[in-house]
Amino acid sequence: MMKIKDTYQNYEELSAHERKGIDYQILHKRKGDQLLVLSPHAGGIESGVSELVQELASEHSMYLFEGLKVKGNQVLHITSTRFDEPICLSQVHTHHYTFALHGYGETEVCQNLVGGTDRVKAAEAARLLTMNGFQALLLSESDQFSGTHPQNINNQCLTGQSVQIEVSRAQRMAFFDDFRRRNRRDTQNELFYKYTSVLKQVLRLYE
Repeated sequence: MMKIKDTYQNYEELSAHERKGIDYQILHKRKGDQLLVLSPHAGGIESGVSELVQELASEHSMYLFEGLKVKGNQVLHITSTRFDEPICLSQVHTHHYTFALHGYGETEVCQNLVGGTDRVKAAEAARLLTMNGFQALLLSESDQFSGTHPQNINNQCLTGQSVQIEVSRAQRMAFFDDFRRRNRRDTQNELFYKYTSVLKQVLRLYE
């Protein structure tokens, strides 16, 4: 898995060149202060992540930074240790825990890389996914993709405790009968709901 070279170093740079509501949008809702389910790379940036977050966050707070471009949404990717969009910061800083979903480019293998600073819940997420037939790997805290860096947006919550799951493109594509953006909301399949049902078991640990 390769690290992506960002076009913009922070949100101020991005917002100076990209049009809010045309090139990107921010979706957020607040339900208490316990858990925030988020993705800073949603919409067309890491396709299929938005739909997963929205399903998981039905009972929790939610934040999505979504790419809206017809193509070339990768320019909207700001790495998580430098993601500083103000609404996201205000949400993260006032919630106790975060649960973040990301996507990575693996197109052959349906896989989930589980990380975050909350090692107990991360391990439980990996265990439950594996037990239910999904390929899941619990990353070590030292892995560069584990999401444990203190400056990672996930870890700036009140407790510093996060779970982060990197979902391969092959896995995300398997959740929809039609992976095109305009059709994803209407073609979520049985596997999509099985997967989100498993992760909702992890989210119940925050209640």
